[in-house]
Amino acid sequence: MLAAFLSLALISSNAYSYLDPQFDKHAVKTYNIEVSGKAIPEKCYVLQRLPGMENKINKDEDALCAMNLYATRGDHPKTQMYYACPKVNSTSVAVEYYTIPKGMSEAQFQKTICPLTRSAKKALKAKSGYPDKEAKFKFAAPGVSVGSILGYSRLTQLFKSVDVPPSVLRTVDMDTVLNHALAGRYLGLQMGNTYLNQYWYDQIGHLVRAKHGNVSQLPDVYTKPPYGLGIVPASFYKDGKRRGLSANATAYWTTRILTEDKRQVFGVLAENPGNEELYAEAFGLKSDKTRIDQFRNSSVFWPLLKDPRPIAQVLGGTEMAKVGQRMQGMQDSSDMLVMDFLLDQADRIGNIHYKRRQFFKTAQGKVDDISDKKYKELLAKPANTLTPAEAEVLSAIKQTGVSLKVMLLKDNDGGFDLNTAKKYSLIADVKKTSDTYDTWKDNADLFLNATMVVKHFSPQTYKGVMRLYGQVFGTPESQIAMETYFRNSLQFTAAEYKIFKNNLLSLYRALYKNCKSGNLFLDLDMKDYFSNNPNPVLTTTPGVCEGQF
Repeated sequence: MLAAFLSLALISSNAYSYLDPQFDKHAVKTYNIEVSGKAIPEKCYVLQRLPGMENKINKDEDALCAMNLYATRGDHPKTQMYYACPKVNSTSVAVEYYTIPKGMSEAQFQKTICPLTRSAKKALKAKSGYPDKEAKFKFAAPGVSVGSILGYSRLTQLFKSVDVPPSVLRTVDMDTVLNHALAGRYLGLQMGNTYLNQYWYDQIGHLVRAKHGNVSQLPDVYTKPPYGLGIVPASFYKDGKRRGLSANATAYWTTRILTEDKRQVFGVLAENPGNEELYAEAFGLKSDKTRIDQFRNSSVFWPLLKDPRPIAQVLGGTEMAKVGQRMQGMQDSSDMLVMDFLLDQADRIGNIHYKRRQFFKTAQGKVDDISDKKYKELLAKPANTLTPAEAEVLSAIKQTGVSLKVMLLKDNDGGFDLNTAKKYSLIADVKKTSDTYDTWKDNADLFLNATMVVKHFSPQTYKGVMRLYGQVFGTPESQIAMETYFRNSLQFTAAEYKIFKNNLLSLYRALYKNCKSGNLFLDLDMKDYFSNNPNPVLTTTPGVCEGQF
């Protein structure tokens, strides 16, 4: 009874009752950004890691807090101004941050760059070096879960797994977001993007009502430049219907996107990786009737993950140059399926990317890696300016190096919608009486007798799942701490946390039972397998299935 009371008290200021005005307590570091003409600064929060993990500041997350949309000061030592555009491609709303091109004013940039299609922006960048998109600010909207984005950023730290863009929690002045929403709605209509036209239209309704009360028409001031970034012509509103405001659940959404004082929008500022490529070998080489069929029928790594033989037999060798890509692809794909299962990801297959990294053996026989970007930087340095460590890395790459594709999961906002991983039995095959998804998706008991479809997992990811289960379903104090963390720090709704808990329990039951019965391998460890002295994790070793290794 006491535990339940404490839990209620700790999460009473939880996400989706506006953003907690004392959110600083959930952050490792908080930065303030001044807003021109406004008394209240915007906030950028570098979030805490999962309970039990060291709360060190990630330099890439910290760098996101230096991004400023105004020619104002911030208390980050490297505060830098960026220009912004509303997102006008795909189906989810966002404000995109761009590096400022030399000699171009903000008004010039927004009038010439923001109206361009994605392909036109890419063509211009190839020709002129801009626009260079650095980050995206996303907030709760149809198809966008803030909790999902932040959940991926923290799970990948626990599992030490597949690459996910750095993310921070950010507030942005309401007028700034409204300005982009007005432009985004107009541009969505011009480009024939019915989704974004509608979703930006909905956001306009939410924000205007938060400022002006229960009005049904767009106030006159917003129909003229400079509102709409100066992009929307006044003639656009000559059709009186366009001044009407969306009636779509404003009260429902405003609590999910606004700070308590209703002056700022909160959401996730996530790095835009840049120069990534679609990973066709991972999501499927041949088009099929559905995305999931494409993955099941033509993913290079899917059949390898189902192979019941030990990894040495699956790969057929230990030469990194010959079989390293297979191992890396298997490890990345297995980790992806685990995280997508836990976070009920609905929008993954067909939305998988990669970047290249250089893998090599050190003088001590261990496997290490650096990004292709870092490798090219080292190659460009004069030999006499290299440090001894840099020279050693270049020498090792020359002798043993291999360039491999490493998975990048850059779009993670579609969680807690429809869990295709469970629906299509991608991880575990449960014995169910009906193929209807809704009749069994929440039944964790079915996973007690599940047979693994995926046979190969990373030992670190398996260990992370065991640890997570022990915390989420542990002592009353541990359960309270975890629910407080997920619902406050990571902004899970109560419904999202319930789904996450059920998925975690289901996955734990399937993994643990199959580990104990010898029906899976913890053998996806790129750096151990190709080292001179491999030390594989064996499920027959006492304590391993419990995650004690």
